[in-house]
Amino acid sequence: MRTGSCSVAVVHGRVAPDAPPDEQDTLVQVTEVSARLAELGWRPVSIPVDLNLQRMAERLRRLKPAFAFNLVESLDGKGALIGAVPLLLEAIGIAYTGCSADAIAATASKLVAKRAMALAGIDTAPWIEPEDLAAGRIPGGCFIVKSVWEHASIGLDASSIGEGASLRTIQAQRSGCFGGSWFAEAFIDGREFNLALVGPAEAPRLLPPAEIEFVGFAPDQPRLVDYAAKWDPDSHAYRNTPRRYDFAGEEALLARLEAVARRCWRLFRLSGCARVDFRVDHRGDPWVLEVNANPCLSADAGLAAAARRTGLSQTDLVGEIVASLRLEPARRAAAG
Repeated sequence: MRTGSCSVAVVHGRVAPDAPPDEQDTLVQVTEVSARLAELGWRPVSIPVDLNLQRMAERLRRLKPAFAFNLVESLDGKGALIGAVPLLLEAIGIAYTGCSADAIAATASKLVAKRAMALAGIDTAPWIEPEDLAAGRIPGGCFIVKSVWEHASIGLDASSIGEGASLRTIQAQRSGCFGGSWFAEAFIDGREFNLALVGPAEAPRLLPPAEIEFVGFAPDQPRLVDYAAKWDPDSHAYRNTPRRYDFAGEEALLARLEAVARRCWRLFRLSGCARVDFRVDHRGDPWVLEVNANPCLSADAGLAAAARRTGLSQTDLVGEIVASLRLEPARRAAAG
């Protein structure tokens, strides 16, 4: 792949000065990924994107980048629009890193992804559709109310968990505060694992599995990676949910997790990089929570941390993602 003076468009959602921490993290990724691309010999150019997609297209046509590095997680703060940018990149003939527009569309909606996994025989935590939840068609058991589209644990805290009629109240409160659509997923009070994969669609590399530990949580405190655990450095959850990678004697469980993660990769036709999030119940059975087709690449995020366990620096990681560019034959020449 040619480098030197060739430019790379680092496309990302435009971030407002008063944006919440989960959106501000986009700028960290832009800075770090741009620095790594420069180390690899490219000339990165930041392209912030908002709902004015025509302006983005015009900038890209003028820039004529070798390819785009796709860091878009939302547009105008809406996760439901995550697929708009890769679709536009395809329409104007610019190659881009990571998963295809189809794969992003299939995984951006947690419900679409869960339906696909259930049809494919992949165990995913049982759920209640938004309309059933609103109508009170609620089975027994403990559930957690989650956004259909938004990731980064937006709207998640201990009060998101409930049973019976209380779930309708939680759904209405979350919709009123954050907007969008909300569903309920069975709350599996067990262990939480993240498995990341990197590489081309045909032959991804599985990075070392990570388990999220819940250290010093009170007996009545839900084991949950909520918004505070991800974004509030002053919170107990943020300081007490470290990752661990030592699983001596648990080879059978790791093999099951790896097999399911690879099945998800193939099912959604992922490429470049992705992360599969699991809960493992008290019987030792894994359940897929979500498939993230555009995971965070900042140095302190899970994917980069897992890569370091194999000796891959952040520069190496970015290089592998670039090397896995999803290119159609007609566009191979664009990236060299």
